Amino acid sequence: MAVRYVLAIDGGGTKVLAELKEQASGATFRAQAGSASISNDLDLALENIVKVTRDVCQQSGAEPSEIVTVMGVAGGSSQSLAEQLTVMLKLIYEIEFASLQITSDAITSLYGANLGDPCVVIALGTGAVGARLNAQKQTKLVSGWGFTVDDFGGGARIGLMAVQQLLNDIDIYDLPKSRLTIRLSEQLGCTRQTISSWLKQAKPADYAAFSPLVFSLQNDCEAAKTVLTEHTQSVVRLINKSRGNSPLPVILIGGLAKVSQPLLPLALQNELSPCKGDSLTGAAILAVKHYHDIIEKGQPNEP
Repeated sequence: MAVRYVLAIDGGGTKVLAELKEQASGATFRAQAGSASISNDLDLALENIVKVTRDVCQQSGAEPSEIVTVMGVAGGSSQSLAEQLTVMLKLIYEIEFASLQITSDAITSLYGANLGDPCVVIALGTGAVGARLNAQKQTKLVSGWGFTVDDFGGGARIGLMAVQQLLNDIDIYDLPKSRLTIRLSEQLGCTRQTISSWLKQAKPADYAAFSPLVFSLQNDCEAAKTVLTEHTQSVVRLINKSRGNSPLPVILIGGLAKVSQPLLPLALQNELSPCKGDSLTGAAILAVKHYHDIIEKGQPNEP
């Protein structure tokens, strides 16, 4: 069966988006479902990826064998997880694409942010990761090693630092003292038993859920200011590590980009470039490249 379509999929901890486009007519079909982070929950990610794939295929009448697909998903940089996802799609759901490339959503975001042109992207969400795309189309990921050891600059680390402020208050004063820690105690409690129970079950997203509270108190609470000062320093370090000695434009993306940028030194703010596209855009750019490579050369390139 002839290859006729390109499918871009962007999967993260919150949702998965799919965009299928017929190359001859330009007809476009879209779908959305829940979480698709293969590093957090492979089975759930698989279920939602299958859901959006079937949805766009039903809308368009396309068969998987006619589709060149690029998935940018959280955890996609793990070769073993990517291979598991590929096998499960084929064996469990009988979905076998004409071509399937699975990569990290950081890579698809990198391609989308400057529409495929060289740049440095700093993604600030639940986690934090930097990525660089040079003129030779070589990519490099920086940081983003995971919440327990890294991801400084992400929402989970902000939440962790806020919780640490509460623990300090409990240890020293036996009760929360600041506006931030009082608000946190309303959700976590004030005793060792209740806080320990929360800590044992908490995931990165649970910590990240506290970041809006921290930002909302930045002008009225010293504890919140302390947390955001460390957050800002982490973002600056991540930017410097990610761009290295390159003169490439630097672009901030992600849910914390807009609120974090004003905290950066003014000189650094002035060096930032606007974002032109998102992870789904980047997946589509890569999918079109693979499509043309198949048509012209018969073998897709690796992202």
